[in-house]
Amino acid sequence: PALAQALRRRVIEGPGDTHPALRRAADEAADGAAAGEGPAGELAHQIGEASYRVTDDEVARVLAALGSERATFEVVAAAAVLAGLLRSQRGLAAIGEAEDAAR
Repeated sequence: PALAQALRRRVIEGPGDTHPALRRAADEAADGAAAGEGPAGELAHQIGEASYRVTDDEVARVLAALGSERATFEVVAAAAVLAGLLRSQRGLAAIGEAEDAAR
């Protein structure tokens, strides 16, 4: 968990072309709680919900809104990493619950 939290913090707060608030919003949107604002938030939410359904048009809208491929990549990468961490945490919790139930 400590390593996962360090990765999450680095993705959100580390240096980049995008503001940490945008990466934090991508984190929250990827968590599936609610679609974020604008094209970047919508894309982050889609990545968190079902990344295999992301379309070129969705990515193009983020690129148009942010104005650079690097910024677009940061949003996509942040949402993917953070969604993956969330899935990992949920999986580990389920394993722990199954082990507890088996005792």
